[in-house]
Amino acid sequence: MCGIIGVISKNNRDDMGEIIHEGLHHEQNRGDFSAGIATMIKYPFNKKEYNAALEIAVGHTINDFDPMRIEKGHGLVAEVFHDHNKLKKLTGFMGVGQVRYPTAGYTETEKQFSEEISKQMSFDSIQPLYTSGKEKISMVHNGDVHNFREIMNHFEEMHLRQATYNDVEAILNVFSKEFIKFSENVNDNERLKHTVRSVFERVKGTYNVLAVINTVGLVAFRDSEGRRPFFFGVRTDVEENVTEYAFASETIALEKMNFKGTSEEIYANEKRSYEEVLPGQMIFIDTNLNFFRSQIVDPDPRPCPFEVFYFSRASSFLNNSRVKNMRRKIIESMWDRFENTSGYGQISEDIDNTIISAMPKTGESAAIHLSRYSHLPYDNSIEKFSSSRIFMQQTQDDRENKTNSDLSVFDEDVKGKNLIIVDDSIVRGSTLKHFVEYMHNVGVKSIHLLITFPPIINPCHHAINFKTNEELVAHNKTVDEIKIELGLRNNDTLLYATHDDMRCATGYTNMCDECYKY
Repeated sequence: MCGIIGVISKNNRDDMGEIIHEGLHHEQNRGDFSAGIATMIKYPFNKKEYNAALEIAVGHTINDFDPMRIEKGHGLVAEVFHDHNKLKKLTGFMGVGQVRYPTAGYTETEKQFSEEISKQMSFDSIQPLYTSGKEKISMVHNGDVHNFREIMNHFEEMHLRQATYNDVEAILNVFSKEFIKFSENVNDNERLKHTVRSVFERVKGTYNVLAVINTVGLVAFRDSEGRRPFFFGVRTDVEENVTEYAFASETIALEKMNFKGTSEEIYANEKRSYEEVLPGQMIFIDTNLNFFRSQIVDPDPRPCPFEVFYFSRASSFLNNSRVKNMRRKIIESMWDRFENTSGYGQISEDIDNTIISAMPKTGESAAIHLSRYSHLPYDNSIEKFSSSRIFMQQTQDDRENKTNSDLSVFDEDVKGKNLIIVDDSIVRGSTLKHFVEYMHNVGVKSIHLLITFPPIINPCHHAINFKTNEELVAHNKTVDEIKIELGLRNNDTLLYATHDDMRCATGYTNMCDECYKY
């Protein structure tokens, strides 16, 4: 899972890196393993003049024609760019950036390489990735390439070594090969339509892609099923002429970067909504800010509900609704069902000793709303001290360590209480197993878990980090068996959201259901 940002302006800006940095900061929830930004300079001559000068440049003067500036590293956005001088170097008229959680990755191939090469490949795997040819391309993506190995084998037959462990390399290789071989005498929009069509045909998987191409412009495209969100907005001058475009994985990033929506739809905050790069679509903006939009392949939208109930920030909008409000709606549906369970009958006889709390930050808006809806008190009795997502850690040991170090419970607030906990999902159960055991030891009377996502029983192959049946706590288990696995007792409750709960809360009629469909 990743967050991506792309910006294009008509002229060079000294603060291009800072603009993209701001966007990445507001998508930090989508990845804390690495961050990177690449920008492109606009030269004061046209493409033909640029190519002619580049061909005859001698020695070190060739560097005068390198348009790309890039900075990247492992860690949070604030850690990678703690030295403000890095951002000052990122000047230009367009650029892309990314934050990343490793998902599929291809680290299993590390053993094929020497320690020195593996170390270099690990750093080079941080996006943006780029090509070094005349038409320099820098690219970021949010996604998961299913046939990475097949594509890389094809390019190895062309004597190109694998450069990274990142599957966007496969997209970049296909994209650059197709773009370069297509005649330069054809206009750039037609070249790009041909190129992106070839990528869609060749690269199987889930992906949103942003690329900036020297002397050409910025291109954005999204696979036909569109599981991951992808929005764009504009800045305008006093006469409402567009002066800049920006693309982002979440609307809150565009809002904080001061880009506005262009749709006729109006959000709940009375602002125009952001348009999406639609599934199967390509948007190209050239160096003069001419805007081209093309439907490359037929759309077959399959939005991911995990975006709503886990990944996206509560302040973002999806399907023209505030994510926070979707989370509120689903907890109302779940509470209405909970009222017909024995767990509710138990706490209804002990209301004065019943409190509601949220497990992770993403469950907070639903839990607070549930307090209003149920007329039961909300108590912030659990503190999570970290920006990291526990289930996205790379190994089980990492997840267990994060669980132990990140969660703090105010024992005095929960002892002797019936505790209603709102959690967004259960993947491996690492967090909840420790939590349930701790709560019982503290002396909680009963635990009632309301999980705002169905049981995850199948792996995800669409850029979320649970890839095998064996790691999923719900795989091949009934709800009662999951309760036992988590350490819940007979007087405790485990209530999951249903597909219908999510459909009503989101307004999606065609959600991806691969991870929870029996």
